Amino acid sequence: MSQDSSKIIQFSSGKPDPAKHSVLLVDDQDTFRDIVRNQLSNDQTFTIIGEANDGTSAIEQSDKLSPSVIVMDIQMPDMSGIEAARHILDMNPGVRIVLTSMGNDAEYEPLAREIGACGFLPKRELSASSVHALIDDYIPPAESARMAA
Repeated sequence: MSQDSSKIIQFSSGKPDPAKHSVLLVDDQDTFRDIVRNQLSNDQTFTIIGEANDGTSAIEQSDKLSPSVIVMDIQMPDMSGIEAARHILDMNPGVRIVLTSMGNDAEYEPLAREIGACGFLPKRELSASSVHALIDDYIPPAESARMAA
């Protein structure tokens, strides 16, 4: 059987497991993606389903893979994580995006929230538990406004 004619078959119980998170990792540094992949893979609730090394690829992979969580660097060469997150959230407002950076710029946290991301974590603080802390109780702004009405 040629590789082109093979099919991916998924088995499902019909209901997604709310405790499981499919994750897309986005960073222009392979080493950092390796570190995050290892950290999140050690937590049974995270499954890494894809990786991208720039904002354009992140948008394409997000559309193709439909992750529930995206961990994305802010500072990338072709398109910032902020810009990519805006595009992705326009296409899929339910995805939970955690933005990260080497810097701890005080502007990143409010900017992340303003665009609809779950929040910001400095890279040195990124771990499975810190990602859980941001995504598990997050309510997207549109849903929060609807609940308040």
